[in-house]
Order: sequence, then C-alpha cells, then structure tokens
Amino acid sequence: MAPRELERAARLCSPGDATHRGLLYIGATLARRGLSICVPPGARAPVLAALEVGDAWVSGQAGEHAVAKARSNAFNAVMAVERRTIDAVRTAGLSAAKKRTLIDAHAESVVVRYVGLSASYASGAALLVLDGVADPTQLVPVAQQLAGAIAYQSAGLGPARSADVRASACEQAEWEAERQGAPEGHGVGALAVQLFHEYLGAYWKDRSDAQRAYFAEFIEWALA
Repeated sequence: MAPRELERAARLCSPGDATHRGLLYIGATLARRGLSICVPPGARAPVLAALEVGDAWVSGQAGEHAVAKARSNAFNAVMAVERRTIDAVRTAGLSAAKKRTLIDAHAESVVVRYVGLSASYASGAALLVLDGVADPTQLVPVAQQLAGAIAYQSAGLGPARSADVRASACEQAEWEAERQGAPEGHGVGALAVQLFHEYLGAYWKDRSDAQRAYFAEFIEWALA
C-alpha cells in the first residue's frame, strides 16, 4: 500500500517516538495536498482544522484526547464536505459537451459521483492520519487512498465530461451492436454506458498509478 520503507517504519516505531512523529508529518502533508486538489477551498476548513490538532500533538502542544475530539468533528463533517464539493461542481456547470449524446444524463451523474467520492476519500485519508496518532500503522494506506481520490476527481472533471469520450463510446457501441455475432440483449445504450465506464476505468487506473508513484518519491525523500 505504500513504499516498503514507510510500512516498515510504521510497524517498527514506538508511539510518540521521533519516527512516529515524522510519519505523522508526512501523512499530514499528503492529506493537505489531497484536500487542496479534491475539495474546494470553502469546504476544507473542518478537516484542515482537525489536521492542525494532529500537528499540535506532534509538537507536544495537544494530547490524545484533543486529537480524538478533532477526529470526531472531522468525521461528522465529511458528508457536508462531500455535498459542498458536489454543489461547487454543479454551480460551475456539469457538462462540457457541445454535442449531445444518448449517455449525457448518465455521464453527468457519473461526474457528480466521482467528485463526491474524491472529496470523501480525501477527507478519509485525513482521518487516517489522525488515527495514526494512536496507531502508526493507520498511516500506511494514506498515500494509496489519496491517489484514488485524485484519480476520481481527475476522471470526473476530465474524461467523464468530455464530449469526445462520450461520442466515442456511443460510436463504438453502435458498431458492436450491429456487427455479426453480437450477443443478444445488448442494445446501443447499454453498450455505450459499458464502454464509457471501461474508458473511465482505464483512465482512473493510469491516474491512480501515476499519483502513487509521485507520492512514493516524496515519501522516500521525506524519510531520508
């Protein structure tokens, strides 16, 4: 889930020692990066405030009780963070498509779902950082979760909104539906939706892998 050196450090460090505190700084840095990408500025405040309490614990200015309370407050705010992120995208306009396709309505619902998941996963990664105060191993999946969050945001606001991607899925669906030997029960609309998600899935995987590699380089540098 993370560079081997980070997993080893998280499993071998003792709660409160220098390595543990360093890992928390790494996790918080990654979490702030993810929030800055996936959540609009006006919606980040409750989660960022909780991370500040985590920083205070690292510097010896707050206790575990304060961290637990901040974590609880951030958890309770996650749904609002997700809603405000979705509202921001809706206000900006969902569709960048100039030409309409038969999957536009579905594609726009995918945009909403992906940006909501992105905000939720980014907020969840911050919660993992706060959980890492009591259990350092909770820091291990932070980079992986943030990579997924960024990939959802990128796919939702990128290819999911693309008129060309939607049209390409529909054109391929028409060809597949008409070709000799095509399976029965797969109409053009159903095939277009399936192809659309195949395109998005491939993009999501590439984007997630690239983010994980980027984070791995930062983690290895920070650990050194």
